[in-house]
Amino acid sequence: MEAHPDYAAYQRAKQAKDFNAAIRAGANLIETYPGNSLAFDLVASAFYNMNKPQDAVDFSKWAVAYNAYDGAGSFYGFIHSVFANQPLEAERFVRNMQALGQDAAGMQRDYQSLNGYLNSLANYSQLSATVQKARGYLANYNEESIKRAKATFENLASSLGATYDDIANNEKAAQILADWVKAEEAVKQGLISRYLYVDALVSIASMAEKVNFELGQKLEPHLERIVFDQSNYALASRYRAYERLARVQSALKRWDKVEASSNLIISDLSGQMPSIATLAKAYFYLVMAKTESRNYKDAAALADSYAAQLPKLKSPEYLAEAYYVILRAYAFNKEIDKAQAIARQAENFLKTPGIDQMSYVSYVKNGLSSIANLLDNETVASTENAYNNGVRLMEQKKYAESAVQFEKAREEEIELLDKMDPLEQRGYLDKFQRINGFLAGAYYETKQFDKIYEVIESNRAYALLNDKRSEKKQLSLKELQSILGEKEAYLSFIDVSKGTTYEGTYLMCLVTKNNVVVKYNRSAGAFIDLLTNQKAQLIELEKEQAQMEFRKENLDYLNGAKARVTNTFAKGEFKLLTQYLRKHMEAKVVEGKYVFYQKENLPDLLNRFYHTFISGLDVELFTVEKLTISPEGLLGTIPFDALIDDNGQYLAERFEIGYIPNAAMLYTLRMQPKKTYEMNVLGFGGATYDLHSAQKAPLASLGDLEKLRYRVREDLKKGKPLDYAFATFQTEEPMSYLEGGRKEVAVIQEIVPKTDTRMDAMMTENELKRMSAAGELGKYRAVHLSSHASVHPYVFDLSSIAMTVKSTPVNGEDGMLVVGELEKLNLPVDFVMLSACQTALGVESPGDGIKGLNQALLNAGANSTLTSLWSVSDTGTMFLTVHLYNRVFNGGMSTSAAITDVKRSFIKGEFEGHTHPYFWAPFIYTGY
Repeated sequence: MEAHPDYAAYQRAKQAKDFNAAIRAGANLIETYPGNSLAFDLVASAFYNMNKPQDAVDFSKWAVAYNAYDGAGSFYGFIHSVFANQPLEAERFVRNMQALGQDAAGMQRDYQSLNGYLNSLANYSQLSATVQKARGYLANYNEESIKRAKATFENLASSLGATYDDIANNEKAAQILADWVKAEEAVKQGLISRYLYVDALVSIASMAEKVNFELGQKLEPHLERIVFDQSNYALASRYRAYERLARVQSALKRWDKVEASSNLIISDLSGQMPSIATLAKAYFYLVMAKTESRNYKDAAALADSYAAQLPKLKSPEYLAEAYYVILRAYAFNKEIDKAQAIARQAENFLKTPGIDQMSYVSYVKNGLSSIANLLDNETVASTENAYNNGVRLMEQKKYAESAVQFEKAREEEIELLDKMDPLEQRGYLDKFQRINGFLAGAYYETKQFDKIYEVIESNRAYALLNDKRSEKKQLSLKELQSILGEKEAYLSFIDVSKGTTYEGTYLMCLVTKNNVVVKYNRSAGAFIDLLTNQKAQLIELEKEQAQMEFRKENLDYLNGAKARVTNTFAKGEFKLLTQYLRKHMEAKVVEGKYVFYQKENLPDLLNRFYHTFISGLDVELFTVEKLTISPEGLLGTIPFDALIDDNGQYLAERFEIGYIPNAAMLYTLRMQPKKTYEMNVLGFGGATYDLHSAQKAPLASLGDLEKLRYRVREDLKKGKPLDYAFATFQTEEPMSYLEGGRKEVAVIQEIVPKTDTRMDAMMTENELKRMSAAGELGKYRAVHLSSHASVHPYVFDLSSIAMTVKSTPVNGEDGMLVVGELEKLNLPVDFVMLSACQTALGVESPGDGIKGLNQALLNAGANSTLTSLWSVSDTGTMFLTVHLYNRVFNGGMSTSAAITDVKRSFIKGEFEGHTHPYFWAPFIYTGY
């Protein structure tokens, strides 16, 4: 840096006392050499000389964050802080100096210099309180220095002195990590500087990336904790931890986490940004995360903001990163003109003398390759990446060649996945599912139909639920057919449009006792006219969904700005159509009457979904009576029971319909030994709900939301109550008392022998967890939970079932049984019914389908569940519950058959005024 012209310009400006020019030169150095502590020091000094001590402190914090080992940075940071009237920052700087350790002469020299500076401020009355505190920080300076340096050496010696060989050695690396974690207590006591603590961690993580990735993974939660700890760590230190955290999480393909940490940092940098480069790095990771998550529209929108900063970026490495992610974002979003404009800049960048010798030049070339792939559909240059080769060949309809490439890519991915533990696998499953989708499509086009079932099932083989419950990771076709009845079929789906700019295209695989049939669904074919005729309603709904999901509206195709590919949904439209169906299925109560949205259009809409996902299989389904569906992704939110065929029949009238995550789970449940239960039903109902009195968490920005998500996640690990989080989102009125829910449980107790209840004050989170810990839940064949429940729209970890809620936690429990607590229950029962709203919904999770309350119950040990897709009516639920339990426990019917029978009673009008699917179709049976 000292050889750069701006360094000389800085020195000349400083000598001439032209501090504005000095700041400009220093700022250029920060942009050119991001992360160089000396550049921050230079700017801090210039601000101090301009009598702007506050700015000087801010840049000193960044200087020390990037080099906590430099005592000079902390020395001047102390001076700047005192003059800025910031005693807390002054203490942090002086404690960092002391932690570094010096010889006696050095300590004495620093003490005299700093004390002399405080004496020089005697006439500044406005600083007297800060000066007095600062003198206290300097008291017993030598003794304090020895004490702090000793504590630092004793706790962090292995970290500060770590070599690449140490990090590469698993045994030594484990000791380094243990020492570093142990040092946290000394940090809390103030014996070790937080600046130094973070610097040591980032240094270890940097080395681990090159020689011991396993250690890097173990450091990830520690880095994350610092990034989200706004109370104890300066933004500069948190940003340093963020740079390394985002790098680790990107390597792990944890794009949701990269997005969360990037949103938080970008929010916090607002108004406190020391350089454009600082913001650019956060944009780099956020745009990458959006692109890799296939959120192309948002990625491209962010790329616009990022591209606007390109003229201000001076670091060649940061420019290379920017070209890479901006080009890819535009390419995937098919914004050719923008991509070509950036491509021209990138090509000029590559002409910079000497640039081709730099390692980061590969970023630019990869970005340009993305554009080449977009523009050149005629030729395929073979690369080392089988997946990319397959995609290119697929685009050219060279299906046989693409199948070979995707087979290779799949083998590579399986080899990688099989070396990981289940939690590590989560970040890689999205790509695995894309590979499988493309491979299934290639097999279909080349008429290799016999291979598609295996591909579909392997798509679910790495589900966490599979690891916990299934005896087999993947079930062969013969094994599946061996457990199917003569009039039974298993219908599974695979999304073959993942990784593309359209969606909603699935392959459907129907397996019967003696046959296998594979067909494409009809994608958007049945909805093309609806997308035009109902455009205004769909646009309104998309705006509502975008606001709820904190994203930009996706209106380009609906308003005609872009043209969709014939008979396909554009990105986001299939999800929008599932929400549109849900809107028609739900009801509002107005003046005591149920009011339905476009009630007259519902049969037509349900028939469109039938034509999309069922009608092509009608011949094969002609003799089928029992249909088990294994949906993928958004299909898990569609009530197949309620789809209407061309004869005006609901599928619930034709089939006994159930759902299952995969064939391996179906096999496990059917082959397990039959269990005898002491009791029939355990019913919970009659809970009361107070408002949470805890102070609400701040929620003024997306950064605040990310911080809250992180806090909730961490508190769940520690078993802490989450009342503050529920208070943050609660309305002014508490949840309403469910008289109907209490009555449900009371009626069950009346009609079903051997039924126990936990009613009113006994319906508590504490009691349910007590029974779980004592192994008492396993006595019951069925558990019935009647209360409020929902999947949280903003913080998934708050998705929960409401037990009795008090204003403050009772014995450490907040009264809300969240999804993470639910799946940890010891619940070895045959059946669980959640008599509540929206309990079958959740979030899409690669490998796990729709992850939510339903999946949590299966994880907890339940063999089957009944959950709901939308808000349910009291009366409809009462009818279903009473008649279901009567048929099962007094009529000897299987649960699945009983549910079907009750639904048919609704359809026939046996429960007056309750024929509309709103009353019976939300209930989804998952099990065997």
